[in-house]
Amino acid sequence: MAWTIGQTLQGGQYTIEKELGWGSFSITYLAKDDSGNYLVIKTPDENLLNQLSPAERNSLESKLYDEALKLERCKHPYIVRVLKTFKEGQVFCLAMEYIQGDTLASLIQRVLPQKEALLYIRQIGEALIEVHRQGLLHRDVKPANIMVRASQYEAVLIGFDLAGEFDYPLTSRWRDEPFSPIELNSSKKERRAYTDVYSLAATLYYLLTGEAPISAIKRKHDNQPLVPPKEINPQISQRVNQAIIKGMMLEPEARPQTMQQWLDLLGLRRKISASWLPTSKEDWVKLGQMLGGILGTAAAIAGIISMMVEVGWWH
Repeated sequence: MAWTIGQTLQGGQYTIEKELGWGSFSITYLAKDDSGNYLVIKTPDENLLNQLSPAERNSLESKLYDEALKLERCKHPYIVRVLKTFKEGQVFCLAMEYIQGDTLASLIQRVLPQKEALLYIRQIGEALIEVHRQGLLHRDVKPANIMVRASQYEAVLIGFDLAGEFDYPLTSRWRDEPFSPIELNSSKKERRAYTDVYSLAATLYYLLTGEAPISAIKRKHDNQPLVPPKEINPQISQRVNQAIIKGMMLEPEARPQTMQQWLDLLGLRRKISASWLPTSKEDWVKLGQMLGGILGTAAAIAGIISMMVEVGWWH
């Protein structure tokens, strides 16, 4: 049963503000904590949970906690931040940061210039590299699951499908969706990084053409061809056109096997990872002093400035 507006959770710690949306397995809510801060709470659909045996439900709960822990370790500016996990009654809940802005799906009222589209794709591609490094898959990359922070050209990946392999038997329906690869329609097919590659390539197709690509199901079973994006928008470069087509190959083994391989096809240079770098200017000074003793003052200063420019500390 869905929660209602005004309903409180965790003994009044959280209050439901509104329902944000339904996925194939879960429901997402906007909530406010007892300090007045907004957050997002995601929970499995209880109607689907009731279809499981007690053993299956325990197994699912264990998997959800494990996947949530992996997602919590994904400290990245382009990945939604996990705040905590908890149980409300017998239902698993995942609390995440609330991102002010709009989804790419709601923002796109026109075809994006290639440069702007590739900016968002690079950001989400980098986010997915970190997701895959933690042993996770997103499984539902699409414009509706990419937020753009208000007044910024900064995309953030949301909408993770933590149910994983439980999604297919529970929903028992075809994913006849333009951004879903063919392997998501079978519990027997292996899903790897190439699964998210397909979805991000399909997302880029949409951003550059203004049209959702034909679904993998129709391509596979109805023999309907994928129209090359450059035929719809001649302004797309040949390199980007070919990278999209390669990323959307029907058979997983024909696609780039990692997200980095696909970003390389697009010619997108990965920015330096800031996860290990200092978080304050004072710490940057300490790092410079340490490196100065090793590299020499001039070389250390040059290196520090270069890194600060890369991660946005130097203007």
